[in-house]
Amino acid sequence: MGRSLVVALLSVFALLTSCAADAPTSEWRELPLPSSGARILALTPVEGGLLAVGSVPGPEGRAPAAWTTTDGSDWRTVTVEPHSPYAFQTELISVGIGDRIVVLGQAFGGAHSNPRMTSWSGTRTTLVEYPQAMELFGGPHAIAVNAAATLGATDLLVGQWDGTSGRYGAAVWTSTDGVHWDRQADDPALAAPPGELTGASGVATGPAGFVVAGNTLRGSALFPLAWTSPDGRTWQRIDLPGQDSVATRVGCDRIGCVLFGQTIAAPPQLLCWPTTTSSPTTGPSGVTVEVSQVLLRDPQVFTTVRIDGTAHLMTTNRDCTAWRDLGLPVAAAQARLGILAGALLVATSDDATASRLWLRRTDGLGTPA
Repeated sequence: MGRSLVVALLSVFALLTSCAADAPTSEWRELPLPSSGARILALTPVEGGLLAVGSVPGPEGRAPAAWTTTDGSDWRTVTVEPHSPYAFQTELISVGIGDRIVVLGQAFGGAHSNPRMTSWSGTRTTLVEYPQAMELFGGPHAIAVNAAATLGATDLLVGQWDGTSGRYGAAVWTSTDGVHWDRQADDPALAAPPGELTGASGVATGPAGFVVAGNTLRGSALFPLAWTSPDGRTWQRIDLPGQDSVATRVGCDRIGCVLFGQTIAAPPQLLCWPTTTSSPTTGPSGVTVEVSQVLLRDPQVFTTVRIDGTAHLMTTNRDCTAWRDLGLPVAAAQARLGILAGALLVATSDDATASRLWLRRTDGLGTPA
């Protein structure tokens, strides 16, 4: 009799465990991709829905692609017009939306398989690549171009450059027409002062204008930084509270901005700064931690992160408290999030593979603003 009771209890426990394991999947509904073999690398709000950018299978491996949707099910293909050689095999990786849409593309090639960056500009129906001189984004002084943003008529790219001063450091590229770009690599607020090495990783737009997340290396210690600019030309450096840490991503709305990053000491932990003057709160940790994306939809902050090689979708309150892992429907290396009316849209993928697309209603998660 006792043995039967134990067996019965074990059976119930196994059933409950199975249900718990399946719970995240049951809250998500898989949707068809906008195109066969599509790889979605960014989801960005546009009027009435989302713009998705990434790539599709092409004659040289991958080819640039973009789509718009109002509900995650019905998609409209955005015409893409590549012109330079690497643009035909690029993947679109970052988007800024203002008076026009600016997109940053990336392909790998050449003798050292270095990243070959491309810039695109246009509308929700057409994106055109405008070829640039090789040494605008690349060449012997290049370090990285990481992300794009747009504020009104000013487009901005952020990264690092070896300036004429001989100091490696944070740099920005600006354009007022989406065609012609100027690089700022020696601005005293951006470039590394003596004894430091600055870097810019992420960018968003908020009440203060452009907000850039980054860090500085002093000796062997890393410290988190942010920069703000009302116009992309005049910059103010802000030393964020904390040390042995970096800021890598930022999300903004009409009220303010929240920054994310991680500690450097083992094991690295996620960090969240609710303001540029607040001490960070700590989140989950792992052997490796990487923040992919931050979306601020008051009163919640959504972030996609990669911990120990696996993607997670997390939320916190606006003050960076109450960390919560929402649970993705499948294990994946990468996840990109977009927010629709009453729903979350997530594209998951393993490195260099096609995406899978998932929709989850926001009932019980709070209503995105």
